[in-house]
Amino acid sequence: MRRTLMLLLLAAAACGGGPSRGHLVVDWTFAGRSCADAGVANIRVAIANEVLTPDTFNCQESNGQINIGVDLGTYFTGDYQLTISGYDANNVVTHEQTQTVAVHQGENSYAIDVPQVAVTTGSAALTWSFDVDHKSCAAANVQKVTILVDPDSGGNGGTNAGTVPCSTMGTDGASVESITPGTHTFAILALRTLSDGDHVVYRTHNPVAGYIVVGAITDVTVSAETLP
Repeated sequence: MRRTLMLLLLAAAACGGGPSRGHLVVDWTFAGRSCADAGVANIRVAIANEVLTPDTFNCQESNGQINIGVDLGTYFTGDYQLTISGYDANNVVTHEQTQTVAVHQGENSYAIDVPQVAVTTGSAALTWSFDVDHKSCAAANVQKVTILVDPDSGGNGGTNAGTVPCSTMGTDGASVESITPGTHTFAILALRTLSDGDHVVYRTHNPVAGYIVVGAITDVTVSAETLP
């Protein structure tokens, strides 16, 4: 399936005479694969000095069809700088390509393969346990965990990387994505859900360090102890 849009200014001008125009269609692949196979959830198309409406398209339409490209409408003849960006489900750019496309009078069709962007970060796969006897989430009656990246030496502050279920699909842990390379420390706050809300029942007193490598997953085991 190919989506269709029209550049509003030129669509209105196309009714009259004047400079010659051409019709522009762009099909995309991402590192040689369809957007779905490449893990691209949304595609954004931009043309320098032009306004596209809309400019962002779902990879998969509600009817299940996969978008293979876009009909960009009619343009004055000339060269245009076109950028296609592919975003994953977390709205992170995973693929991007900028190139010049020439619009000639008549039909103009381009098949553009969008490469994957260079990876500059790594991730951490955290697993956790609670108290000195290393209780599981179930045994400790912990429902949620807040992950802290680079807290102080006592486990306070740092960057809140989010609150996640304590256990997911049988694993007591979670992943933290897009971490800059180098040594980082990790701590957690364990939350028990009661009738009046979530309460911190365990916390990390001694953050654990992990060395993050670009494009790799670093395993980190962190514990949380009873509150002082």
